[in-house]
Amino acid sequence: MDCHYCYAIDMNRLLFPIIITFLGCTPSVNPLGVPETPPPQRIISTLPSITEVLFDIGLGNRIVGDSPFTKYPPEAANIDKIGGLYDSNHEKIISLKPDLVILSVENVSLRQSLSAPVLVVDHRSLSGVLDSYLVIGKVFGDDILTVAQSKRQELIDQLNSFESSAKGKGPIRTLISVDRSYGTGRIQGMYVAGTDSFLTEVIERAGGENIAATMGLPTRQLSEEGVREWAPEVIIDIQFEGRDLTQSVSDWQSLGNGVPAVQNHRILVLTDDFSSIPGPRTPLLIETIVRYFESIEW
Repeated sequence: MDCHYCYAIDMNRLLFPIIITFLGCTPSVNPLGVPETPPPQRIISTLPSITEVLFDIGLGNRIVGDSPFTKYPPEAANIDKIGGLYDSNHEKIISLKPDLVILSVENVSLRQSLSAPVLVVDHRSLSGVLDSYLVIGKVFGDDILTVAQSKRQELIDQLNSFESSAKGKGPIRTLISVDRSYGTGRIQGMYVAGTDSFLTEVIERAGGENIAATMGLPTRQLSEEGVREWAPEVIIDIQFEGRDLTQSVSDWQSLGNGVPAVQNHRILVLTDDFSSIPGPRTPLLIETIVRYFESIEW
C-alpha cells in the first residue's frame, strides 16, 4: 500500500516538522523524526516567499510549479504557475507530479485534495521565515540542511544589524498601508498592517513603530477618519510595481493638514515587490525605510 504523509510545523514551537497524517501505514523515520525516503526532486511552492527561500538554499532547480506572483529571482519566470494563494489550480498541481508541495498556513486546507507529501510553513512573520529554513532543510538531507543553517544565520545577522543601528532613536509613529483603492483622489478601501504582519517587525528594526500594532490591532481596514485620529508621523504606502508615485501621494492629500505625515510630506511609496514578501530580501526593505527615516528633518 502506498503511504502518503504530510509534514507540518508544530505551531507551539515553530521549529521542527512533525509527521501528522498517515494513510494505511507509517513511514520509517530516523532519530530526527524525518522519514527515511529519498529527498524530494519535484517541488511545488505556493508563495513567492517560499520560492525565494528555496532558491536561497540551493533548491531552485527542483521547483516545478509556483505562484504567478513570483517575480524573483528572474529564473522563476520559467517555472510553471499553479495559481495564487486561494485559487490554486489543483489539476495543474497534479499534472506536474510533485513529490513535495510546500504550503503556507493560510492555504493549509489545500492539502486535503493532494496525494503528494505536503510541508506546511508559516511566513506571516520573520521568525516564521527563519524557522522555515530549518524545517525545509531537514527534509532534504544534511548537505541542504547545512546550507539552510548558514543562510538562515546570514539573514539573522543582517536583521540584527539594523536593530542595533536603530538603538537610541525615538520610534517614529508609522502607518503602513498594504492595500487600498488607487488613483481615486481619496483614501478608500484601505487595509493597514497590524500585529499579524511581518511589516511590524520591519518597521521596529528600522527605528519606527507600527501604530496599529502598538494598539494591539491585527491587519484591518481603516477609514480616512481613522487615519486622522491616529495622526501618523510617517505613512508607508505599499503599491504595485509600475504605478505612478505622484498619483499615490496625491490620494493622501485628501486627508488635509490634520495628519502630520500629510502636512509634512512624509509619505513613502514603495513599489518594489520585496516590500510585501518576507524572506531573504527583507533587509533591502529595512534599509530602504532606514534611509528614509534618516532623511527626515524634524
